Amino acid sequence: MFELYEQVKDDVKFFIASDVRAKILISLKYGSKNLAYLRKDIHLSSSTILHGMSQLETKQLIFRESGNYSLSQKGEIAADKLIDLVKSVYSLNKFESLFLHHDISAIPTNITRDLGCLENSLIIKATETDIMKPQDVRTALMSKSKNIKHLSSVFDVSTTQIFLNTLENGGNVHLVLTEGIMEKLFEKVPKKVLQKWLKKGSLKLWKLEGDVKISLTTGDNFMAMGLFSTNGAYDLNVALISQEEDALYWGNCIYDHHLKHASKYSL
Repeated sequence: MFELYEQVKDDVKFFIASDVRAKILISLKYGSKNLAYLRKDIHLSSSTILHGMSQLETKQLIFRESGNYSLSQKGEIAADKLIDLVKSVYSLNKFESLFLHHDISAIPTNITRDLGCLENSLIIKATETDIMKPQDVRTALMSKSKNIKHLSSVFDVSTTQIFLNTLENGGNVHLVLTEGIMEKLFEKVPKKVLQKWLKKGSLKLWKLEGDVKISLTTGDNFMAMGLFSTNGAYDLNVALISQEEDALYWGNCIYDHHLKHASKYSL
């Protein structure tokens, strides 16, 4: 990686060392523009923009046609990556309280690269007057969903009741649980009840080997995630909540990753 870095470090600096070049690329990502429109869009002088344009043209990232500037195919890819970087750094800063001092091992590396998907998500924290706020927000969203996917190494009786209510109301529940949590489920829910829904196909169970440090729930239009502290205890005080499509996709990617490593359970 260090050898690769040495080969591309000047190109990396080219993209991020100049506000002008970066803003031009981002602006043109959303459509071709003439100089007057660019000046209005990025709030810089014509001379400053033209200088940046010249540098971008030298790298074959943009081209000019009939007075309008557009991204080349290479520029399209570069702008995409630049926007991804901006969104990812923004999300990393915004959700520092969730990621810092928490175990992130359950989030695969290829999915953390898409951290920008969380741009418009929210962090819900417990307060002195509402210590259950993160769980209550998650519960409210789950109660309104007809289709629930849940990946967890945490057991909660109230959450289990929501699963049963969803099934009773004609919904679907897919659970990917660690062995200990699955055993807890069997203790709390009568076997005949689970058999009923498993036979109907509206309930599906998968067992995960090992201890996956996460509690993740996705529904029809939401995603909720909680993590374990680095001391090994599940952190009830903070949760990531989103009803944005990109965040729901991000959460489902984590769920699907662990589903591939789970074994389907049948009674």
